[in-house]
Amino acid sequence: MDLEKLGSEIQRLRKEKKWSQNDLEKYSGITKRTISKIENGFIDEVGIKKVEFILDLLEYEFTIRPKGRPRTLEELQDERE
Repeated sequence: MDLEKLGSEIQRLRKEKKWSQNDLEKYSGITKRTISKIENGFIDEVGIKKVEFILDLLEYEFTIRPKGRPRTLEELQDERE
């Protein structure tokens, strides 16, 4: 997953919780400007701790899988939602 895709996933998860970027800023302590850059894929480098913290607030976590392997049924179902 590239940073652009990660950002759009974070945005989708935030909206799913009905949180604004202001809400996420308040809960995370990460500036709204940085959150916007992450969500829109406009940040070249982002600290993994920031992304991990945001995902934790959104009740998600990082996972690692071999590159190029077929998606699992669960991953395909998640994409449909």
